[in-house]
Amino acid sequence: MGRRFTSGTRNEIRVASRLAAAVLACSLIAILIPAFAAADPTDDREPLTGIVDTLDVVADRPAPLETVPTFATVHEVTDRLKRVSTVADVIEQGAGVHVRRYGGLGSYSTASIRASSPGQVEIYVDGVPVNSARYGAMNLAELPLDNLERIEVYRGGAPAEFGSPGIGGVVNLVTRSPGEGHTAAALSAGSYETFRVGLLRSGSRAALDYTVSFHHLQSEGDFEYLDRHGTPENVDDDEIVARENNDFRESDLLVRLDAGPWAGWSVETANEVYWKRSGVPGIENVHIQSVHYRVFRNTARLSVVPPLLADGALSFRASGFHVTRRDRFYNPDDEVGFDRSDSDDRSWSYGANLLTGYDWHAAWQTLRFFCEVRRERFMPESMNPLIGVGFTRKRTAYSLSAEDKLFLLGGRLELVAGYRYQESADNYAGPVPIGGPLEELEELHRASFHGPSLGARLRVYPGVTVKANRTRYARFPSMVELFGASGYVQGNPELTPEEGTTVDVGLVLTSEPSAPGDALFEVVFFWADRDDLIIFLQNSQRTVKAFNLESASVEGIELTARRSWGTGLSLSASYTFQDARNEGPSPTYNRKLLPYEPMHDLFVRAGWDGGRVSLWHEYHARGEAYRDRANLPENRSPASHIHNVGASLDVVPGALTLSLEVRNLTDEDVLDVEGYPLPGRTFYATLLVEASQ
Repeated sequence: MGRRFTSGTRNEIRVASRLAAAVLACSLIAILIPAFAAADPTDDREPLTGIVDTLDVVADRPAPLETVPTFATVHEVTDRLKRVSTVADVIEQGAGVHVRRYGGLGSYSTASIRASSPGQVEIYVDGVPVNSARYGAMNLAELPLDNLERIEVYRGGAPAEFGSPGIGGVVNLVTRSPGEGHTAAALSAGSYETFRVGLLRSGSRAALDYTVSFHHLQSEGDFEYLDRHGTPENVDDDEIVARENNDFRESDLLVRLDAGPWAGWSVETANEVYWKRSGVPGIENVHIQSVHYRVFRNTARLSVVPPLLADGALSFRASGFHVTRRDRFYNPDDEVGFDRSDSDDRSWSYGANLLTGYDWHAAWQTLRFFCEVRRERFMPESMNPLIGVGFTRKRTAYSLSAEDKLFLLGGRLELVAGYRYQESADNYAGPVPIGGPLEELEELHRASFHGPSLGARLRVYPGVTVKANRTRYARFPSMVELFGASGYVQGNPELTPEEGTTVDVGLVLTSEPSAPGDALFEVVFFWADRDDLIIFLQNSQRTVKAFNLESASVEGIELTARRSWGTGLSLSASYTFQDARNEGPSPTYNRKLLPYEPMHDLFVRAGWDGGRVSLWHEYHARGEAYRDRANLPENRSPASHIHNVGASLDVVPGALTLSLEVRNLTDEDVLDVEGYPLPGRTFYATLLVEASQ
């Protein structure tokens, strides 16, 4: 379904834009006609009101998860200020999610869902896409947890309002809702000179609700680890050393405002500023002293919700966003690379989208339409005078999607059908002339993708639900894959989008609302095929180039269980079994397990809340995994078993809380990626002061 055109022109882009606008206009007409038409007086069916999951469209985030029968995990971030925790720590507690860390606290980390690549997982903040335009993947360490209310992880199908759902899935970070009168201040300290400050203030003034959140975290990161000096078979030269140049400092300020409703109109706006300075320590046996980088990111968004029309059945939400980013890399002593490699890169991503929903009660249906235009800009600048400032890489992406949800059997059976169309146009045609620099060519290149999604949910009995989905999604090449990078990556404008199909079916059991405590059990069987996967291959002695060469298949089982009792005791667990294999043409790698993807992953958390005292214990077990595509025995990472424990005491109930936690209690020597050790036993203490109005 994906394709790439090498003869596109600007005129064709304009034609495609007009076609997209015409499709949107027809879609709006299609729902406006029934919106104002009278219901058939002979229809004796009961109205849909009270049975349908209504389109509760709000400005600050996408509609509820129940809009599609997807398999999703919702992590409520209730203790965000009581612990020194990260987004990666939270999402890896759910089934189907695997996090790769390239070091300790503050280090680069990525998410994989159902054995996807990091670039195949789309990260959103309140519905705003934040994945790197240059590299595709998003560094989870650059997403502070303190200002979040919950994290939504979509493992299969995702709602229509996510303009670019990844092949692997979607992670949506939802910031704290404004309006609740609350003031909090947290101070944390811990191992390796870790220090954290968290401040939060939310409240209301007339028709304006607000939230202001400030976060600062820093650490020296000088934990001890085993340096094998590049000779893992020779234990005689092994020694315990401290991690060098692994310090970081980061700060984040979020201001969010909700205004209205005024005559039915609501407006929500937010702005987040993030800054980070971090050392680059190198791999295990390479001790780098001076290399470091700085990141600055500003994310702004605005959403407007007009009054409901057609007796509350028709709803709209219009949103706009702008993300600017600056990455500066410093290599003052030429410790990495073959020449001066300092760089100062800038990128911009901005766009607008419109979500329309209509509750068609007479037909027992809900309809949703979504359209989005997003533009990405990336301008590299090398401090090497022979390279200098590169031309601005540009890409424009369009997304159109529609969903129709039909209710049968009195609302017990829900059928969902959707279709999505995506298109992108970039300004680089290549190839680069021998000895010449990358430059913008007039001829635009385009890529497109379209695919359906189908889903069903049947409420067999109260508390017993069966769900199934089939979705087809795509990932468009990143700018590095398309344009290359000066000196070491050759661009390839002939790349086509990666495509994938995911099928999952599962059973969900929940306790009755009247039952004491809370209980949930979910079992999911899933299959995923991914085609035209992009990999980098050696192109010359010093360069690599991306090609569409690989395919992969993944199948597995996900189990999720949760139980709480009135005594304050709670227990939750998630387990994932997956068999992820290469299906590419190379006989060397065909049917081999994908690297860094364990077959078994188990997470268990037990907690007890005794009122003023709370205790918790986490156990994370991960199976063996290969570190290479050929699955060589010497490149097999051992299984790991990590225990985390903690306790909190309400010194002054509702006002002053003291928390203590220990990570990696047994001091296990473990790593996610070869060459990047993780810290051993780590201690943190947090003092939280809060007040509510």
